[in-house]
Amino acid sequence: MRDFTYNGVTLSSFGGRILQKPSHTVARRNIDRVKIYGQSGDEIIDNESYDNVDFSLKVCFLPHLTAYSAQELSQRVINWLAPLQNSYYIYRDTYNPGYFTKAVLTNFDEVVRELLTLLTATLKFTRVPFWYADSGSTSVTFTDQGYFVNPEIYPSEPIFDLVYTGDLIDITLRLLVGDKAIDVPMGSSALLSHQILDGVAKQHYHVDNGTKKYISDLLPPDLQPGSNIISLSHSAVTCTLTPNWRRL
Repeated sequence: MRDFTYNGVTLSSFGGRILQKPSHTVARRNIDRVKIYGQSGDEIIDNESYDNVDFSLKVCFLPHLTAYSAQELSQRVINWLAPLQNSYYIYRDTYNPGYFTKAVLTNFDEVVRELLTLLTATLKFTRVPFWYADSGSTSVTFTDQGYFVNPEIYPSEPIFDLVYTGDLIDITLRLLVGDKAIDVPMGSSALLSHQILDGVAKQHYHVDNGTKKYISDLLPPDLQPGSNIISLSHSAVTCTLTPNWRRL
């Protein structure tokens, strides 16, 4: 059955169906083409990122598959989608099993007008460039050394959650990923004893009562396709790694 899940709620729970399979679109590399006076051909500047992907889903809703009248059903769908216009939310569908992405609905007003008259609608989304593997969302905790195999063809952006349980002294942790190393100052203070190096958000921070506290501009190395050995220079540091395997 053609179905999707958005922010944990499935289309089919409203008696909804996708009428047409969406086209498979791969994110475009973000590059700039610059014309140079007197030079034939453009210079290509690679911004080392990918653009968002816009996609749409033509859907219909069938009241006889639910316990609601057509009017009640359309209102429930509107109530589902109304709060989901201001940020990215987890999106899954039956065309990409084992993967999820992050998307935001961009045409809520149009959806409301269509639903209230036809019980059909075209949902328009913009999503982040990558699909993330469910297997890459599982965190693994280790000390000293960890071994990870990236099954995708793109480097992943891991999240390192580092906890220092040593004596009341400051240390410098050498975090080695393959042949790339970074030095992370750690210590007994609340700020330094628990740190997160977030490759997705591009942040290095400590969380205090649910609030992020910035530490530095230090970023973790990516996990390259294939085998990755991660080494910690101090046994008093525990690392919980979320690898975030991904594909376009």
